[in-house]
Amino acid sequence: MKDIDLIKKQAEIIVNLYNANKFAEVINKGKILIKKFPDQVIFYNATSLSLSALGRDDEALLIMRDALNNHPKNIHVLNNLGLISNKLNNNKLSREYFNQALSINDNFVESLINLGNLELSEMNLQECKSLYEKALSLSKDNQTKEIVYMALGYYHQQIGNFDEALNYLYKVNELNPNNTVADKSISLIHKYEDKKDIHLTSMEKKISLKLSEEQNQNLFFALGKAYEDLGLHKESFKFLSRANEIADKRYKYNINKDINLFSQLKSLFQNFKSTLKISSAKKFIFIVGMPRSGTTLIEQIISAHRDVFGAGELKFLSDSIHKNILLDNKFINEKIEEISFEKLKKIQEEYLEGVKFFNYNEKFLIDKAPLNFRWIGFIKILFPESKIIHCKRDPMDICFSNLKNSFAHSSLSFSYNQEKLGNFFNLYKSLMEYWKSKFGNEIFDLVYEDLLNNQKKLTKELLNFCDLSWDENCMKPHENNNKVATASLAQVRAPIYKSSIKKWENYSEELSILKNII
Repeated sequence: MKDIDLIKKQAEIIVNLYNANKFAEVINKGKILIKKFPDQVIFYNATSLSLSALGRDDEALLIMRDALNNHPKNIHVLNNLGLISNKLNNNKLSREYFNQALSINDNFVESLINLGNLELSEMNLQECKSLYEKALSLSKDNQTKEIVYMALGYYHQQIGNFDEALNYLYKVNELNPNNTVADKSISLIHKYEDKKDIHLTSMEKKISLKLSEEQNQNLFFALGKAYEDLGLHKESFKFLSRANEIADKRYKYNINKDINLFSQLKSLFQNFKSTLKISSAKKFIFIVGMPRSGTTLIEQIISAHRDVFGAGELKFLSDSIHKNILLDNKFINEKIEEISFEKLKKIQEEYLEGVKFFNYNEKFLIDKAPLNFRWIGFIKILFPESKIIHCKRDPMDICFSNLKNSFAHSSLSFSYNQEKLGNFFNLYKSLMEYWKSKFGNEIFDLVYEDLLNNQKKLTKELLNFCDLSWDENCMKPHENNNKVATASLAQVRAPIYKSSIKKWENYSEELSILKNII
């Protein structure tokens, strides 16, 4: 009886710590409790998910495998193994765990949603929708319905069904007004035309609530967007600043890591010879540049071509490079020719393993992860037949667009502070100049403003560079049904327009720090 009471008390403590995002405390406490109570799944789950939240997914996986040994039929253990495997880019294993959980209980809503998320990431849209709708039909309580409504909102948002997306996101607001993630999602696809806008006034009422930092961050970014729509730039920037302050504090971006990494890359490829290549039959188009430089628009243009499949922003290349040849942010060898063929081949194989889950028959696949600009030297070795398109745009427009958006991945945490963002932009610019000195015309520089001013000419040049014939569909990127999951998801569903040019000038006074740096 004493053990039961103790377990209940410790479980309550660990859940409260987890909900408060005190992940380090959960890990320290959880590891002790696992040893003491190996039959209690909650301690494995909380510890593993906390490790995963801190980016320690390999450790998280080991703990969940121990849990599976003790609880082979526990659907929560299988579900969490699926989540962590997905974070580690092992979609095949992730799918197996979700399906295993569903084979034990085919009405397990969490695994239905997570498998739906996996299907969405792999562009299996009909399968994704069916799983979400089944999950919704099984949802009995408001908390579960909220999760499913969010998933359906994201689904419709990404495929361009904005009315349906808003329908589900407003339902989230009704169930839980404090879900400011929904507010942020609504703001991306809703045009605010009046200060009495119902959604705007509902958000303004939340300002005085006692919300968490994360909730306020989403709320303030959403309010910044709403006031910008209304042309109230001072009010807009006030909320964007508050949102960025919170995000910058949360992510604690350290530019020294990127200074060291970019410097190492230049040294690594100093004596690079073009004969260093690993053959690959697969053909890829890599679209790179600063985030918010037009990469999503370019993907929509090219993937409208009958011979091209747009896969979105893939993390396979970056993750594999970090895993195989970087240790504590330092390359294991100082020169590219010293890195073993086996290591480089492994990176190539892991990338190919990742993309094979996309069901595509087209000649080319697009990977439009902007930060792949860091890895251009590796791309030229691993996929010598690939095409590299570098998106360029007015530096201030790029940086302001970063400042007014929040991002799902911590790799973009440089964007929440004017000084850090400006310094990162300069690092990016210097590295791209280095790659251009190495590879010249093998990298196609596409200037965003030139594309907007002369769409047909630039589109022809793009397709010619990619060895693609003319396709009239490429002139209508807004009609492309390809899934879009970035902050540009609303813009790319409209015909190409020029109103985004020099938008930063409305905030010129407030962006003085950024201007002085770049």
